[in-house]
Amino acid sequence: MLLPRSLLFFLLVSPSLLASAEPAVSGAWIRALPPTQPVTAAYVAVTNNGTQAINLVGARVEGAGRVEIHTTLEVDGLMRMQQLPELPIPPGQTVSLEPGGSHFMLFELEAMPQPGESRQMCLLFEGAVEQCLTAVVRKTAATDHSHHQHH
Repeated sequence: MLLPRSLLFFLLVSPSLLASAEPAVSGAWIRALPPTQPVTAAYVAVTNNGTQAINLVGARVEGAGRVEIHTTLEVDGLMRMQQLPELPIPPGQTVSLEPGGSHFMLFELEAMPQPGESRQMCLLFEGAVEQCLTAVVRKTAATDHSHHQHH
């Protein structure tokens, strides 16, 4: 009877092991720009809960025809954006796509998202299930003033 119990244990535990290895995504937001702008940017935090590195390879965002991963680099004293084919997320780490660093560029917009709206964002990972969440639209990054001292 040991084999059936072992099999039952494996079947019960395996789904939770698989689920814990999936990347977790949070804090998604899209920058609202003037309606005359043809592109905008989106940001999110990605946590790799697994024991192996994972690669973020793209995203789909409601209302955008094309989404690319970009990073910001300093070249000859000037800030430049460069497209990335993928963004590695080390095991046990959180990588934040944020202003001034890596981010998504949203192209072929149906219309510029407006503050207060939201859009569905689905992140695409190499060899993993896509992760979807709601991205809020706002003009600037949320700021946490709790660590600031006021005089």
